[in-house]
Amino acid sequence: MPPFEIDKFLTRLLNKMAYLYPKLDHFIYLVAENNLLKGGIVLTLFYFIWFDNTSFTMRKNRKRLIITMMAAFVAEITTILLSLTLPFRARPYTKLDMNFNIPVEIDHWWNKDISSFPSDHATLFIVLGYGIYKCNRKLGWIILSYIILFILLPRIYLGLHFTSDILGGILVGVIVMYFTFKLKLIQKIAEMVLDFSEKKPYFFYPIMFLIAYQLVDLFTETREIIGYLRHPLGKD
Repeated sequence: MPPFEIDKFLTRLLNKMAYLYPKLDHFIYLVAENNLLKGGIVLTLFYFIWFDNTSFTMRKNRKRLIITMMAAFVAEITTILLSLTLPFRARPYTKLDMNFNIPVEIDHWWNKDISSFPSDHATLFIVLGYGIYKCNRKLGWIILSYIILFILLPRIYLGLHFTSDILGGILVGVIVMYFTFKLKLIQKIAEMVLDFSEKKPYFFYPIMFLIAYQLVDLFTETREIIGYLRHPLGKD
């Protein structure tokens, strides 16, 4: 799947800044690749809202956060399936579809063989950001702005994604969130999970921690385990 002309135009426009400020290039790479600065920041607000007992809507907010976590898993799986089934698109930094000046050397081991479209980062973080927005609009706008400026735009600048990859990922996230919050079955499941969290917190919170860890890590560790199970000892 070749990039659209608008993709090439916007990528070249941003790419003109490469090498102008080397320290900025390295800072952008740090922000783009550091999971603490991505999922860590977002999930910190997530937990803040969960334990905010000053809110009169604490139980309702907790239900919304549970639905958000469910939506995040569904959206991420949907994005992975789309990237595997749609025609392959090379990432800008590979220089297969266009000339690109790489601002900082990219770690190739994970990215180069995975289709660029759609962006799983965009899908996952838009879902989490919108979930926070549903609970607290002020914090929601802050975290959505943070996601756009410090998570999504750096991926375009570094050549990890085209603009349409990001927009495609956002679209997947928005669609999944819309239907997840509308379905009555999901609402019932969320109520059951919430009841479980209140009755047996000693079971619920370790599970929630594990799920939150995977969200912060963008399922990287899980993917490694699945990859090993598919090809043990590096065999193809």
